Amino acid sequence: MNDQPRPAIRRWFARAVARWTLATLLVVLLATGAAAGLGSWFAWSRYTADLPDVAALRNYAPSLVTRLLDDKGRLAAEYYVERRVVLPFDRIPPLMRQATIAVEDAAFYEHHGLNLEGIVRAMLANLRAGRVVQGGSSITQQVAKSLLLTPERTLERKIKEAILSIQIDRTYSKNEILEIYLNHIYYGHGAYGVEAAAQTYFGKGADKLSIAEVAMLAGLPKAPNNYSPYRFPERALERRSHALERMEAIGAITPEQREAAETEPFTLAGLTEPLNNAPWFAEQVRRHLEKKYGAQALYHEGLTVHTTLDLDLQKYADEAARKGLELADQRFGYRGPVARVNLEKGERPDWAALNPPRKRMETFADYYKPGARLKALARRVEKEQVLVEFEDAKGAIALADLAWAHPVDPERDALYLPEVKDAREVIKAGDVIEVEIMEYRAGRKEPLLPLKLFQTPQIQGALLAVDPRTGYVRAMVGGYDPKVTKFNRAVQAQRQPGSSFKPVIYIAALDHGFTPSSVVVDSPIIYNEALNEFHGWKPVNFEEKFFGPTTIREAVTHSRNVVTIKVLSQIGVRRAQEYARKLGLTSPLEMNLSMALGSSPVTLKELVYAYATLANGGTRMAPVFIKSVETRDGKTLEKGDPSGEQVISPSTAYLMTNIMKSVIEEGTARRVGAQMSRPIAGKTGTTNNYVDAWFIGFTPDLVCGVWVGKDDNTPLGKRETGSRAAIPLWMEFMEHALAGAPVTDFIPPPDIVFARVNKYSGAPTRSAGEETIFESFRDGDQPAMPSAAPEKSPERQVGAGY
Repeated sequence: MNDQPRPAIRRWFARAVARWTLATLLVVLLATGAAAGLGSWFAWSRYTADLPDVAALRNYAPSLVTRLLDDKGRLAAEYYVERRVVLPFDRIPPLMRQATIAVEDAAFYEHHGLNLEGIVRAMLANLRAGRVVQGGSSITQQVAKSLLLTPERTLERKIKEAILSIQIDRTYSKNEILEIYLNHIYYGHGAYGVEAAAQTYFGKGADKLSIAEVAMLAGLPKAPNNYSPYRFPERALERRSHALERMEAIGAITPEQREAAETEPFTLAGLTEPLNNAPWFAEQVRRHLEKKYGAQALYHEGLTVHTTLDLDLQKYADEAARKGLELADQRFGYRGPVARVNLEKGERPDWAALNPPRKRMETFADYYKPGARLKALARRVEKEQVLVEFEDAKGAIALADLAWAHPVDPERDALYLPEVKDAREVIKAGDVIEVEIMEYRAGRKEPLLPLKLFQTPQIQGALLAVDPRTGYVRAMVGGYDPKVTKFNRAVQAQRQPGSSFKPVIYIAALDHGFTPSSVVVDSPIIYNEALNEFHGWKPVNFEEKFFGPTTIREAVTHSRNVVTIKVLSQIGVRRAQEYARKLGLTSPLEMNLSMALGSSPVTLKELVYAYATLANGGTRMAPVFIKSVETRDGKTLEKGDPSGEQVISPSTAYLMTNIMKSVIEEGTARRVGAQMSRPIAGKTGTTNNYVDAWFIGFTPDLVCGVWVGKDDNTPLGKRETGSRAAIPLWMEFMEHALAGAPVTDFIPPPDIVFARVNKYSGAPTRSAGEETIFESFRDGDQPAMPSAAPEKSPERQVGAGY
């Protein structure tokens, strides 16, 4: 009996223990769960406390390219740190979107910010390889990483990236995320976004890409440098194949399309510097923009700058300046080799220091293309030719292509120096010389490249072309090579203008008692201290002789120094200075009679706008480079509308212009009149010892000024006048600039009348002989016809002037 209750007790005890154990386990689980939840909450708070707000992506404003557009809306130059052109989603080609998704994140439209399958797949692949061979980041994660986080590689940043990706996916549509990605991601070689990448690699817009080109771009973001077709074409092709396979796998292309794209060769556009088709003009605009808006706005904010530039005219200006300066420099003579090596001692040139390196994938024909200028080593010199070599090529210079290379002789007129008859007189074996590659047949069999001797000019020049009616700058050249120096001689260099300043004196004279037929005696005169001028100064003409009674028209036409000085003496230096200021000349002026000869340095820009005032009927227009500046959102920051002021009367402007037409027709610029059959007015200028050469000429529609000289103020050469050194550049430009333009003349204002006078004496005449012209006058200033006086021209001497 005593043993009977024991099993029941044991059963009860077991049930009690079981209940207690279950309760304890439940408590432990609850406690553990609570602790885990509390820890998770603290962890979540830690990672989300300082997370960026994904709402900031609503105002996505990446660094954009500032674009300078010409007057016709053509792209002239770009400024940027990141080259990017933003495309809205609907302008991104669908195939580009599909290719990117196929390569980067095939489940993009299915997941919620994190591609868990991709992450696991990448983890397994990396474990198998023992290194990182595959990334698992979704497109959304890459957006979070690129725009909202720092690039550091830590577990904390990775967790934040995942949290942000989920938030982004909840906040934005898939298309919005993809649009941001395709505009922001880096594709290599400074290109950000698909549009810039398409331009950088293939020289076309993203909407013009082939399937193969799309695939190549889609494969770049993973490792732009490693897969660059410029640097590693074989790797790029492998990566393209992978992209094509992925595109086929998601159904973006057919198997046939993939096979065709696999065999398509790729043609690259070639890496270039930031676009700048007008370096001198663009630099002037760049300085203004940076000063006014700051570097951040200029290089990051994607400004659109509408300018007054005409790219066609700029091209003509660049070509005219380069050609003119090279020909002038060669006319002065050959300065010798750039270096020498001793061939007998086996010395070799340092080719890496002499010539630019040949780029990867650059063919022989691309590197040694016609027009290329390189340095070469003279290996053998014969009477009729020079045999030269490059690092990996050979060439020959025929005697005719170095005939210009006579020795420099500053004491002789370079125009009459003899041509070289023997190449051995100027070039020696071992000379390192500059050469230009001439035209040759593609696929030629001859082993030698045809060359001509070249010489980088020491002389400099500037050209400025403006529209006189608006003040718009149409073309600008500030020197021979903008890559060597940014110093813009069109706007920054102050040089003595010589006789090109004389119109300023005569404009003042025409307003104060003189007419085109007024006569001033060209005769010797000495200025002394009594006149508060140079003691014992005896000015002379260019021809070093005097011409007696001379009309104002004749004095301007043949650039008579003495007459100009006498006119200035009569009207007064102070009055001449006032007119210089009216015409826009702001540089300091010598307040003495040397002002008449252009002794005070001015800029080409000042002088061109002074002449433009004449072409515009006496209204001086303000210089305009920029028509408008707009933000990326289309907000206008500034406008450059034409603005002008009537500073001299239309009749004075016309009289001076009409006089200056004679400079072109029969004066110091008659070579212009002989070659260009349209009304042109202008004036040459040359300074003492032929240091500066000028020519400013204009039609009613276009004013162009040219200066030629050396930066160190040494002489150009004997008899290198404005007519010889500057006019060729001017004509080369203007013939192209005015080609096809209607022929227009300067229209006289209503108060201008014409009267028949003797061109040499200025006296009224009834005859119609060669010495008679119809002179222009203000109504009331024309000379009265004498009743019956004998008509006789004064004795005169003919001189060329300058």
